[in-house]
Amino acid sequence: MPFSQVIQSLGAIASIIAPAKPMVRPLEIDLELPEPLTKAELAVLGRWISEDGAIRLDLRPNGRFGKQRDQTPSHGGRYEVDASLLYFESDAGHVWRGELRRGQLAFGEKRFRRTMQLDPARMIQSGR
Repeated sequence: MPFSQVIQSLGAIASIIAPAKPMVRPLEIDLELPEPLTKAELAVLGRWISEDGAIRLDLRPNGRFGKQRDQTPSHGGRYEVDASLLYFESDAGHVWRGELRRGQLAFGEKRFRRTMQLDPARMIQSGR
């Protein structure tokens, strides 16, 4: 077999193993505007503090929350609102349920009061 045929064969095998052009992954861009928030979602947005002041909970309009206990580093996750019920899932996989009752968030025996209400339009525009 001539040397040029060997090189051509190796080139054909190499093109099968590693294509000449890398695959281009299409961009995943959601061009739709975010859905307007429901009254229930608007009612829970903001910063909430536990009655003893030990826990701070920030509920954002993008469905994410941040939680900080005393001086420990904060962690977060996602939440969903279904009427007066809130369902939380931390990034670590912990799941719990809360309820909005008479302007207070209740998680079992823990009660939270709102200390700051967020403006969802400003937060969405700034990308938070």
